[in-house]
Amino acid sequence: MTIIERLEEKVTRQESKVARETEKLAAYREQLETAMFATFKRRQSISHMSFEEALDHAFGKERQFDDSEFRKDEMSE
Repeated sequence: MTIIERLEEKVTRQESKVARETEKLAAYREQLETAMFATFKRRQSISHMSFEEALDHAFGKERQFDDSEFRKDEMSE
């Protein structure tokens, strides 16, 4: 077996491994999206949060507190 043949076999094996791992990755991504959406729906249904707040919370975004609005509210009191 020549070096070229050995390298061709290695390339073929690696391509096969990459294909299997790509399939696994797609399945994991789908599971993650499903879990994230289920979390979103659950939080939205049992919470007083608005749709946008629940969406941000479920998908890992923290809402930024805009203290300029807070100051406006304080001043109006």
